[in-house]
Amino acid sequence: MLPIAHAQTTSIIDVHYPTSLVAGSLNPISVTATVGYRDAAPDYYLAVVISNVGETPAKTIPGIATSSPDRCVNEPILAAYCLVKPRNSTGLEQLEFKIGGILGTPQNEGAWKLNMTATLITPNSTLVENSGSTVLFTISVSPMILTIKTPATVAVAVDGIEQPPGPVQVPVSAGAHNLSVPITVPVDNETRLKFDSWSDGFAVPNRTVKINFSTGYEAAYVTQYRLTIAGPATSATGQGWYDAGSVAIFSVADAEPMSGIPGLLGGKFRFQGWYEGNRLQTNSSTDMIVMDKPHTLTVHWQPDYTMPLIVMVVVPIILILAYLIIHRRATAKPTMIKPATSDLRPNETEGNHRKDDSNSIDMA
Repeated sequence: MLPIAHAQTTSIIDVHYPTSLVAGSLNPISVTATVGYRDAAPDYYLAVVISNVGETPAKTIPGIATSSPDRCVNEPILAAYCLVKPRNSTGLEQLEFKIGGILGTPQNEGAWKLNMTATLITPNSTLVENSGSTVLFTISVSPMILTIKTPATVAVAVDGIEQPPGPVQVPVSAGAHNLSVPITVPVDNETRLKFDSWSDGFAVPNRTVKINFSTGYEAAYVTQYRLTIAGPATSATGQGWYDAGSVAIFSVADAEPMSGIPGLLGGKFRFQGWYEGNRLQTNSSTDMIVMDKPHTLTVHWQPDYTMPLIVMVVVPIILILAYLIIHRRATAKPTMIKPATSDLRPNETEGNHRKDDSNSIDMA
């Protein structure tokens, strides 16, 4: 309660008001007072106004005024001003002013210095001399509070200034403000937090919000676990980060070529199974696992030297046979062709032969 300010014909009694408000708040506050008057002429008016003495010159602040038992007359729209037509020469008026908030809250923090003034006014709008009374009061204007909720290891940056990890409350003024959180935050080498969305559904970690009153946002994160595939498995798929509780599908080829000369000769590693630690998880080349924690799967292989052995045995045999065939052909002797022999004896002519034949006929 403020001390009563006496004047010749008016007095302001029992002024009540909140000692603080939040800059940019949309909710109006209430200022009440009992205003007494005495010796008012029948045609006088009682005028009560709240002005901002922090400005030069002082100005009537925006607001809405009500009075009882006599109501405000000719009240300006949205002004903390009440003009009352008293029914008696002496009496009391109960007044309430709604100020601030959507009606005109100070946008900057500090002290809102106000002055409530009461006076009597003649019918021709002239102040009655020495009839005024005044009460000065101050309302502390605190900044709006922007509350950001994040996991304990996640730090939000407000207007480029990084805050401590975890939930924070940041004093801000009315207007636009930038909020930014990291996309991922490592917990350890195999666990991390990944940004999901803001509490209002906005799905981008960097955003701009317009603040007109104290408000809050929450950045939701999901836990992710890493699936690691170990062992020489160039064709393996599935390694990466997965949301907690999701299913990861992993796969590898049934066989992979060996390196070096064995590989050039057709040597392969045949898939044998997936192991976690020393425990066989599955002997299927394609399978799935629930990511309830980080998992490391190692591919085990069985070496297959079938083709290198075949090559090492068969190829030399083929080369040896080929060599023998070529060598045999190269060393074989050529076959001699004998001339044809005659039935005639040497020195025997055809004529002699005929002669003998004729003699044989004669003898017969």
